Amino acid sequence: MLGKKRIINFVILFLIISIFISNIFCLAQQEEVSVFLDGNLLNTEVPPHINNGRIFLPARDIVEALGGRITWFPALKLLNIIMSDREVSVVMDVPEAEVNGKDITIENAPSIIQNRVMLPLEVISLLTDLEADLDKESNQLNINRKRPLITGIRNYTHPDKTRIVLDLSEKTAYNVLTLNDPERIVIDIDASISQLESEQKEVLIDNLLVSRVRTGQFNQDTVRVVADLKNMNEYDVFELSSPQRIVLDIYMSQEQAGSAAESSFPPEVREETLPETEAAAVKENDKYVVVIDPGHGGSQPGAIGPSGLKEKDVVLDIALKLKRILQNEGFSIYLTREKDVDVSLESRPLMALQKEADVFISIHINSVFQKGSPTAKGVETYVLNSRHTDASAKDVADRENKASEFYNSGDDILDIILGDLSESASIDFSLDLADMVQKRLVQQTGLGNRGVKQAPFIVLKGVNMAAVLVEVGFICNPNEEKLLKTSEFREKIAQALSQSVKDYLKNMPENI
Repeated sequence: MLGKKRIINFVILFLIISIFISNIFCLAQQEEVSVFLDGNLLNTEVPPHINNGRIFLPARDIVEALGGRITWFPALKLLNIIMSDREVSVVMDVPEAEVNGKDITIENAPSIIQNRVMLPLEVISLLTDLEADLDKESNQLNINRKRPLITGIRNYTHPDKTRIVLDLSEKTAYNVLTLNDPERIVIDIDASISQLESEQKEVLIDNLLVSRVRTGQFNQDTVRVVADLKNMNEYDVFELSSPQRIVLDIYMSQEQAGSAAESSFPPEVREETLPETEAAAVKENDKYVVVIDPGHGGSQPGAIGPSGLKEKDVVLDIALKLKRILQNEGFSIYLTREKDVDVSLESRPLMALQKEADVFISIHINSVFQKGSPTAKGVETYVLNSRHTDASAKDVADRENKASEFYNSGDDILDIILGDLSESASIDFSLDLADMVQKRLVQQTGLGNRGVKQAPFIVLKGVNMAAVLVEVGFICNPNEEKLLKTSEFREKIAQALSQSVKDYLKNMPENI
């Protein structure tokens, strides 16, 4: 009996020693690794490990850092993970995962290590699109979610403003706010700065308007860009595409512009030098060609207001004012008509092509005829597209296309536009211009903002330059018709359009 007891005790002791040695061996195979998520150190209760060449991270810490939610079913050893766009389920030590109801075979199964549920990197990659890179020398794992990236920050100082350009990998959402004491403009962008060079995370500008631009990962989803200002001035923030970027323009006040001009030259040469500088700027503009199209004309009056005001007369006056402003600044300007004459719809974009224009603007006044139409109001800007943005865009396109000789041929008119649309490489540029035109018109006229829209306009078809059609107010609305009757209001429209053209052409660095 005693012999049997000794044998049993020996077996138990052997098992304990074996387990102890096994645990020591397992621990020896585990290496701790530091994890950086989107450039920030991931703090975890249990350290992530490299175990036999496989990277494991504590489930709750990494899932919550990625914005997900987990539910653990101990009896089943089942982990259920819910992300914003997907649901993933895994069972411990089983090389399978279920993603949105679909079974997927995985090479590395999740496991329980040191009494914690640990996920291999392979499972984490099922939760969100990511890129991972392990620095074997430092045991540092860098995980970057495939999210929009800020790839560069640039700035340009112009005579009348400072421009800050934020280069992006793709289009993304952003929000703008201002802060006081000290004065700042803040742009919060749904993006990451993981690919931004360190020297660009704080850029010193130190001109009359801006001290510096600072950038940081405000939280896991948001990059905060802060422009520290000398004073709070008027500013614009807008998007440009191809390549994608967000542009912040901060404008000088008249007092600042005067002060800058006074301090730029010694008193004895100031009076002589300034005209030369202005002349050089005017000469620089002569390389740009703008074609302006006053809609309708001659036998086609366009829309007519309650008091008899005709669209063709209003848009011609605006076009002539716009021509005067741009010519005075050195631009080469052509009008599709300069008098009250008939001009075919198809010949208007043809002139823009013949003149090798950089910009084509077709000017119109809106009108609707449905019940309650006198209450319609505001400004909208259009670019060419085979589809209508909405029902009102379809009404506008139908009305403007009536002047075409092809109008009564039904769907053939859309075929013509579609045929040219595939050749038009200018749609992205047109959207850039349309955004600027819409913003300027709303700011300077005070009319309501009906937005940038798209529709199949014959007058815009086949062009290879930035081309927009603007509908400036509703002539059917008595209040807006009253404004459109005045030379002062038409001058405001022309000024807004001229500033848009200058923003698009003159003040945009070639490499933006």
